Amino acid sequence: MQRRNFIKGSLLLAAAGLFNPELYHHRLFAFEEAIEMSYAEAEKEFTQGTKSLDGSKLITLDIPKRPGSAATVPVEIHVDSPMQKDDYIRSIAILTTKNKVNKAVIAEFTPANGMAYLYANIKLGQKQDVVVFAKTDKGVIYKTSQKVYVALSGCD
Repeated sequence: MQRRNFIKGSLLLAAAGLFNPELYHHRLFAFEEAIEMSYAEAEKEFTQGTKSLDGSKLITLDIPKRPGSAATVPVEIHVDSPMQKDDYIRSIAILTTKNKVNKAVIAEFTPANGMAYLYANIKLGQKQDVVVFAKTDKGVIYKTSQKVYVALSGCD
């Protein structure tokens, strides 16, 4: 009987830990609040002051110009890169220019990914540019953007 009680108690304690993130200091259910920053600050944080090059020939964007819902705007990105050990895309960032939180997505890559491809749904508060940065393993940063028109009441 003591063994069963011990097992039940252990399972209850483990379950309590999953639902109380502060108890075991994990973040399984504790979401951090998004940090509000201007587009200029978000760009500076990602590029770290490095000047970005025109990436319109290297980066392919597939974003609807007038999405049906501003709450979920699909953004599909493909960066033409060989993704080899000494030549690959290290990260891709999707930034918005007029949201309160302008860092939408930042994804890290390695040559093991095989291709530099990213698909994400982002939320837009109004008509604005969606700006995409691609950083290589050598620190070169490419940039391209697209204007997206959303309904004024499409986002809270």
